[in-house]
Amino acid sequence: MSKYLSLILVGVALALVTGCVGAPPPPTPAPPSATPIPPTATSAPPTSTPAPPTATPRPTATATRSPLTGSGGGVIAFVSDQSGSQEIYVMNADGSDQRRLTNDPSTNAWPNWSPDGRQIAFQSNRSGALNIYVMDILGGSSADDSKVSQMTNSQAGRGGSWEPAWSPDGQWIVYSAQQASGSDLFLVNPNGTERRRLTDNKAIDGCPTWSPDGKQIAFFSDRDGNWEIYVMKSDGSDVRRLTQHPGQDHSPAWSPDGSRIAFVSDRDGNEEIYLMNLADALQGTDGTGLRRLTRNKVEDWFPAWSPDGKWIAFSSSRDGNHEIYVMPVADALQGTDGNDQKRLTNNNAQDWGPVWRPQSP
Repeated sequence: MSKYLSLILVGVALALVTGCVGAPPPPTPAPPSATPIPPTATSAPPTSTPAPPTATPRPTATATRSPLTGSGGGVIAFVSDQSGSQEIYVMNADGSDQRRLTNDPSTNAWPNWSPDGRQIAFQSNRSGALNIYVMDILGGSSADDSKVSQMTNSQAGRGGSWEPAWSPDGQWIVYSAQQASGSDLFLVNPNGTERRRLTDNKAIDGCPTWSPDGKQIAFFSDRDGNWEIYVMKSDGSDVRRLTQHPGQDHSPAWSPDGSRIAFVSDRDGNEEIYLMNLADALQGTDGTGLRRLTRNKVEDWFPAWSPDGKWIAFSSSRDGNHEIYVMPVADALQGTDGNDQKRLTNNNAQDWGPVWRPQSP
């Protein structure tokens, strides 16, 4: 595990233990890991009735602002601390017309679009603990601050809920939640009802992502001693391990056609983005179809596929701080990493966690 990753994990863990999740970030903040290490204090799963959020974001963008056009291949949501706190932004996929969606002194992160592109699920500690929220998006370019709903009810000092991911049919949100000795995966309806537990062990299970057909969920877990990528059916059954390596593998992202999974691994010395063929991995032949997509001496993180499967957005610290980049998958597979990679953000802040808005039905 990199020194960078270790520092982030320890920092988040201490914040959760002390109940100071909302404390200001360090002078040089970096993106959090896929899942924070849970504290040792006993926590309880969310209650059946979520509490209302204590604060709602007041976006600087107004409802009358014209929608993003999607020039450059679509619209990307991402996280940035350029305002002094972690907030959620959107931009065209060529980096133009960047707009801030949330405006809250808490930490807002891990955006994930609903299938129709009209809402974003995200994690925030505005209630005093990390919880999952959903906000409406007006015209794909501004947030409706009157329609922010809290989906989970984690309490300060008793854990948190994070890393939401919307099912392709829009009926469920899967997320990670701290438990007594680790973190497990849960489902919740987008209206905050009917919670279901998917995993139940003493390991850290996190960073869930749906298959395009909604029948499977990929995630990472340390249940076998180190972080590896796993897949299970959407009801939590038939868990299978996809990666087999002593390095730390995490942050899976399913390709739109369902045949491949991009993920992050430090198996070659530092965090890079890799691509595996799902069929090979399910046969236990991890490595035959495995390809490394980035080649840098710094961290490349948070891969996210474009809806057409031709591009992968990611964050990288190659230029001194974390910025959002895109790379064409075809070129990366040919080993021409860097030739056509494009930087989308350019500021002194930490920009990370990109996710493409789905194509309109």
